[in-house]
Amino acid sequence: MRKIVATAGICLGLFASSLSADALKNSLSKMIHEKETPTGMVDLTSLDRPSPASMRKTRSSTTVIAIVDGHKIRKKLADDYLSSRTAGKVSDFDLLPKKQRKRLVKELALPMLIANRAKKELSKEEKESLYISVWMHKKVSKTKVADSEVKILYDELKQKALEHNTTNNIIPPFESIKNKMKAKMIEKKIMKDLMKDVKVEVEAPIALPPMMIHRSSARYEGLK
Repeated sequence: MRKIVATAGICLGLFASSLSADALKNSLSKMIHEKETPTGMVDLTSLDRPSPASMRKTRSSTTVIAIVDGHKIRKKLADDYLSSRTAGKVSDFDLLPKKQRKRLVKELALPMLIANRAKKELSKEEKESLYISVWMHKKVSKTKVADSEVKILYDELKQKALEHNTTNNIIPPFESIKNKMKAKMIEKKIMKDLMKDVKVEVEAPIALPPMMIHRSSARYEGLK
Protein backbone atom coordinates (compact mmCIF):
# COMPACT_ATOMS: atom_id res chain seq x y z
CA MET A 1 0.00 0.00 0.00
CA ARG A 2 2.78 2.43 0.85
CA LYS A 3 4.31 1.62 -2.54
CA ILE A 4 1.11 2.62 -4.35
CA VAL A 5 0.76 5.83 -2.34
CA ALA A 6 4.39 6.74 -2.96
CA THR A 7 4.14 5.94 -6.66
CA ALA A 8 0.98 7.99 -6.96
CA GLY A 9 2.83 10.93 -5.48
CA ILE A 10 5.64 10.51 -8.00
CA CYS A 11 3.22 10.25 -10.91
CA LEU A 12 1.40 13.33 -9.69
CA GLY A 13 4.62 15.26 -9.72
CA LEU A 14 5.44 14.11 -13.25
CA PHE A 15 2.07 14.39 -14.95
CA ALA A 16 -0.56 16.20 -12.95
CA SER A 17 0.81 19.58 -11.93
CA SER A 18 3.77 21.90 -11.80
CA LEU A 19 3.23 22.17 -8.05
CA SER A 20 4.79 19.17 -6.29
CA ALA A 21 3.09 17.08 -3.62
CA ASP A 22 5.79 18.15 -1.16
CA ALA A 23 4.97 21.76 -1.86
CA LEU A 24 1.34 21.08 -1.06
CA LYS A 25 2.27 19.34 2.17
CA ASN A 26 4.34 22.30 3.33
CA SER A 27 2.00 25.09 2.28
CA LEU A 28 -1.58 23.90 2.80
CA SER A 29 -2.56 27.03 4.71
CA LYS A 30 -1.27 29.22 1.88
CA MET A 31 -3.13 27.16 -0.70
CA ILE A 32 -6.40 27.62 1.20
CA HIS A 33 -6.31 31.36 0.49
CA GLU A 34 -5.54 31.04 -3.21
CA LYS A 35 -8.36 31.79 -5.62
CA GLU A 36 -7.64 28.87 -7.93
CA THR A 37 -6.15 25.42 -7.49
CA PRO A 38 -3.59 24.28 -10.11
CA THR A 39 -5.00 21.83 -12.62
CA GLY A 40 -4.65 18.25 -11.45
CA MET A 41 -4.45 19.04 -7.74
CA VAL A 42 -7.18 18.08 -5.33
CA ASP A 43 -8.88 21.25 -4.06
CA LEU A 44 -8.86 21.08 -0.27
CA THR A 45 -10.16 24.58 0.40
CA SER A 46 -13.73 23.55 1.22
CA LEU A 47 -12.55 21.28 4.01
CA ASP A 48 -11.62 24.19 6.26
CA ARG A 49 -15.10 25.71 6.02
CA PRO A 50 -18.41 24.28 7.28
CA SER A 51 -19.99 22.27 4.49
CA PRO A 52 -22.43 19.38 4.00
CA ALA A 53 -19.43 17.16 3.25
CA SER A 54 -18.15 17.56 6.81
CA MET A 55 -21.42 16.12 8.12
CA ARG A 56 -21.32 13.08 5.80
CA LYS A 57 -21.05 9.66 7.41
CA THR A 58 -17.76 8.05 6.48
CA ARG A 59 -17.42 4.49 5.22
CA SER A 60 -15.19 1.71 6.54
CA SER A 61 -11.58 1.50 5.39
CA THR A 62 -12.26 -1.73 3.47
CA THR A 63 -15.01 -0.18 1.32
CA VAL A 64 -14.33 -0.22 -2.42
CA ILE A 65 -14.65 3.44 -3.36
CA ALA A 66 -13.89 3.08 -7.06
CA ILE A 67 -13.05 0.63 -9.81
CA VAL A 68 -10.67 1.89 -12.49
CA ASP A 69 -10.01 -0.36 -15.49
CA GLY A 70 -10.79 -3.39 -13.35
CA HIS A 71 -8.66 -2.24 -10.38
CA LYS A 72 -10.48 -1.99 -7.05
CA ILE A 73 -9.47 1.01 -4.94
CA ARG A 74 -10.37 0.76 -1.28
CA LYS A 75 -11.01 3.68 1.04
CA LYS A 76 -7.96 3.02 3.20
CA LEU A 77 -5.66 3.57 0.22
CA ALA A 78 -7.40 6.84 -0.62
CA ASP A 79 -7.31 7.94 3.04
CA ASP A 80 -3.58 7.18 3.30
CA TYR A 81 -2.83 9.04 0.08
CA LEU A 82 -4.91 12.05 1.12
CA SER A 83 -3.18 12.11 4.50
CA SER A 84 0.25 12.03 2.85
CA ARG A 85 -0.76 14.85 0.52
CA THR A 86 -1.90 17.08 3.38
CA ALA A 87 0.65 16.17 6.07
CA GLY A 88 -2.11 14.50 8.09
CA LYS A 89 -4.42 17.53 8.04
CA VAL A 90 -7.07 15.66 6.06
CA SER A 91 -7.27 11.88 6.20
CA ASP A 92 -10.84 10.98 5.26
CA PHE A 93 -11.60 10.56 1.57
CA ASP A 94 -15.34 10.84 2.20
CA LEU A 95 -14.96 14.46 3.35
CA LEU A 96 -13.86 15.58 -0.10
CA PRO A 97 -16.41 17.17 -2.46
CA LYS A 98 -17.61 14.87 -5.25
CA LYS A 99 -15.43 16.39 -7.99
CA GLN A 100 -12.32 16.20 -5.84
CA ARG A 101 -13.00 12.59 -4.85
CA LYS A 102 -13.06 11.69 -8.54
CA ARG A 103 -9.88 13.64 -9.21
CA LEU A 104 -8.06 12.00 -6.31
CA VAL A 105 -9.14 8.54 -7.54
CA LYS A 106 -7.65 9.38 -10.95
CA GLU A 107 -4.37 10.32 -9.25
CA LEU A 108 -4.33 7.02 -7.37
CA ALA A 109 -5.18 5.05 -10.52
CA LEU A 110 -2.37 6.60 -12.56
CA PRO A 111 0.48 4.29 -11.36
CA MET A 112 -1.77 1.25 -11.82
CA LEU A 113 -2.57 2.25 -15.40
CA ILE A 114 1.10 2.95 -16.13
CA ALA A 115 2.05 -0.48 -14.74
CA ASN A 116 -0.56 -2.18 -16.93
CA ARG A 117 0.60 -0.35 -20.05
CA ALA A 118 4.24 -1.08 -19.27
CA LYS A 119 3.55 -4.81 -18.90
CA LYS A 120 1.84 -4.86 -22.28
CA GLU A 121 4.19 -2.64 -24.27
CA LEU A 122 7.69 -3.24 -22.88
CA SER A 123 9.70 -6.07 -24.43
CA LYS A 124 11.23 -8.84 -22.32
CA GLU A 125 14.67 -7.26 -22.73
CA GLU A 126 13.38 -3.84 -21.63
CA LYS A 127 11.71 -5.34 -18.56
CA GLU A 128 14.87 -7.23 -17.60
CA SER A 129 16.87 -4.03 -18.02
CA LEU A 130 14.49 -2.20 -15.69
CA TYR A 131 14.65 -5.00 -13.11
CA ILE A 132 18.44 -4.84 -13.15
CA SER A 133 18.44 -1.05 -12.89
CA VAL A 134 16.02 -1.02 -9.94
CA TRP A 135 17.86 -3.83 -8.17
CA MET A 136 21.24 -2.13 -8.63
CA HIS A 137 19.83 1.18 -7.37
CA LYS A 138 18.49 -0.50 -4.22
CA LYS A 139 21.72 -2.44 -3.71
CA VAL A 140 23.88 0.65 -4.12
CA SER A 141 21.75 2.61 -1.64
CA LYS A 142 22.21 -0.16 0.96
CA THR A 143 25.93 -0.71 0.38
CA LYS A 144 27.96 1.64 2.53
CA VAL A 145 31.57 2.68 2.09
CA ALA A 146 33.00 5.16 4.60
CA ASP A 147 35.14 8.08 3.48
CA SER A 148 37.88 6.71 5.70
CA GLU A 149 37.92 3.45 3.66
CA VAL A 150 38.24 5.44 0.46
CA LYS A 151 41.06 7.53 1.94
CA ILE A 152 43.03 4.43 2.93
CA LEU A 153 42.79 3.07 -0.61
CA TYR A 154 43.67 6.47 -2.06
CA ASP A 155 46.77 6.72 0.08
CA GLU A 156 47.86 3.23 -0.94
CA LEU A 157 47.41 3.97 -4.64
CA LYS A 158 49.10 7.34 -4.25
CA GLN A 159 52.10 5.77 -2.57
CA LYS A 160 52.44 3.16 -5.32
CA ALA A 161 52.12 5.85 -7.98
CA LEU A 162 54.85 7.93 -6.34
CA GLU A 163 57.15 4.92 -6.15
CA HIS A 164 56.68 3.92 -9.77
CA ASN A 165 55.84 7.23 -11.41
CA THR A 166 58.36 7.92 -14.13
CA THR A 167 56.26 10.35 -16.17
CA ASN A 168 55.83 13.00 -13.47
CA ASN A 169 52.06 12.94 -13.85
CA ILE A 170 50.18 15.03 -11.28
CA ILE A 171 48.22 12.88 -8.82
CA PRO A 172 44.69 14.32 -8.43
CA PRO A 173 43.70 15.48 -4.93
CA PHE A 174 41.60 13.13 -2.83
CA GLU A 175 38.43 15.25 -2.80
CA SER A 176 38.33 15.48 -6.59
CA ILE A 177 38.15 11.70 -7.08
CA LYS A 178 36.65 10.55 -3.77
CA ASN A 179 33.14 10.01 -5.14
CA LYS A 180 34.35 8.09 -8.20
CA MET A 181 36.54 5.88 -6.02
CA LYS A 182 33.67 5.28 -3.62
CA ALA A 183 31.38 4.27 -6.51
CA LYS A 184 33.99 1.79 -7.73
CA MET A 185 34.42 0.35 -4.24
CA ILE A 186 30.65 -0.04 -3.83
CA GLU A 187 30.46 -1.75 -7.21
CA LYS A 188 33.26 -4.11 -6.20
CA LYS A 189 31.49 -4.97 -2.94
CA ILE A 190 28.27 -5.74 -4.80
CA MET A 191 30.04 -7.95 -7.33
CA LYS A 192 31.87 -9.78 -4.54
CA ASP A 193 28.60 -10.38 -2.72
CA LEU A 194 26.97 -11.63 -5.93
CA MET A 195 29.72 -14.14 -6.62
CA LYS A 196 29.89 -15.39 -3.04
CA ASP A 197 29.21 -19.14 -2.91
CA VAL A 198 28.46 -19.16 -6.64
CA LYS A 199 29.81 -22.26 -8.35
CA VAL A 200 31.35 -21.43 -11.73
CA GLU A 201 32.15 -24.21 -14.18
CA VAL A 202 33.83 -23.41 -17.49
CA GLU A 203 33.55 -26.14 -20.09
CA ALA A 204 36.81 -26.98 -21.87
CA PRO A 205 36.88 -26.96 -25.68
CA ILE A 206 36.34 -30.34 -27.34
CA ALA A 207 39.71 -31.86 -28.17
CA LEU A 208 40.22 -32.66 -31.87
CA PRO A 209 41.52 -36.11 -32.91
CA PRO A 210 45.24 -36.12 -33.93
CA MET A 211 44.30 -36.52 -37.62
CA MET A 212 42.09 -33.40 -37.51
CA ILE A 213 44.84 -31.42 -35.80
CA HIS A 214 47.29 -32.47 -38.54
CA ARG A 215 44.85 -31.39 -41.29
CA SER A 216 44.13 -28.06 -39.59
CA SER A 217 47.86 -27.37 -39.27
CA ALA A 218 48.39 -28.21 -42.93
CA ARG A 219 45.64 -25.82 -44.01
CA TYR A 220 47.12 -23.13 -41.82
CA GLU A 221 50.54 -23.62 -43.36
CA GLY A 222 49.02 -23.36 -46.81
CA LEU A 223 47.55 -19.96 -45.97
CA LYS A 224 50.94 -18.47 -45.19
